[in-house]
Amino acid sequence: MPFDQTRRSFIGAATLALLLHPLPASAANLRDVTPEAAYEALEADPSIVVLDIRTPGEFSRGHVKGAVNIDYYADDFADRIAELDPQKTYVMYCQAGGRSHALMRAFSQTEFSDVMHIPAGFSGWRREGLPFVE
Repeated sequence: MPFDQTRRSFIGAATLALLLHPLPASAANLRDVTPEAAYEALEADPSIVVLDIRTPGEFSRGHVKGAVNIDYYADDFADRIAELDPQKTYVMYCQAGGRSHALMRAFSQTEFSDVMHIPAGFSGWRREGLPFVE
C-alpha cells in the first residue's frame, strides 16, 4: 500500500476510533495484555518494538527500556505512526490506557496485525514493579 494511502487510511481510522468503543473480533493479533505478559514477550523477543504514546514530559519521568516515544497529542502523530512498519510486532502503552485504547481501535482499521496493548498503561507497569528507565 503506498505511503499516502496508508497515511489516509490511518488518519481516517483514527477519526473513527474516537467514535467506536470495543475492538472488533476480527482483530485477533491486536490484543490486550497484562504488563507482566508484555514484559515476558519483550524478554523473549528483543525485536518487538515498544511504543510509548505519552507526552515527552511523561516519557522523561520514566519509560520501558528501548521505547520509542510518539506523542499522541503531537501534530505529526498520525504521520509518525504511518511511518512504522506494519509487519513488525509492537507493545504499546500510554499512561493509564485511554490514549492507547483509542489507537488500538485505529490499528484495527489498518494493516498493523501484531500489536500488544497494555490497558493498565505505564502506571500498571510501575505498579507491578517491572523494570523501567528513569
